[in-house]
Amino acid sequence: MGKKKVFYMDPDNRKRTMEDLGLSWESIGSLMGDKKEVEGIFLMKDGKIRNLLELPNHCKICLDQLDYNDEHDSVFCQSCDEWREGSCGDPTCEYCLARPAKPSNCN
Repeated sequence: MGKKKVFYMDPDNRKRTMEDLGLSWESIGSLMGDKKEVEGIFLMKDGKIRNLLELPNHCKICLDQLDYNDEHDSVFCQSCDEWREGSCGDPTCEYCLARPAKPSNCN
C-alpha cells in the first residue's frame, strides 16, 4: 500500500475542492519532484494548513481561534457563539453563577 495524504479542508460544507484551487493529485505529484514526501493528516481552514501544536487553542467545530472571557473565567468560540468549557457545578461560584447561555450575551 502506498503512502497516504489526508486533508481535512474547510469544515463549512466543504466549499472548496482541489479542482476549485486548480489542483489535482497529478499536479501535486509533479510539484514534489525529487523532494521527500510528507505523510500524515493535515487540517486546513481558509486555505491554510493548521499546525497540530496550535489546535488546542482552536474550536473543535469550526477551527477558529478560541477566546477567553475574564468575567466568567471561561474559554469560548466567538464564531460558534458557544462556551467551550462547562460550568464548574459549584452553585456559589462567582464566575459561573451569572454566566449567560451564549457568550454574545455577556456585557
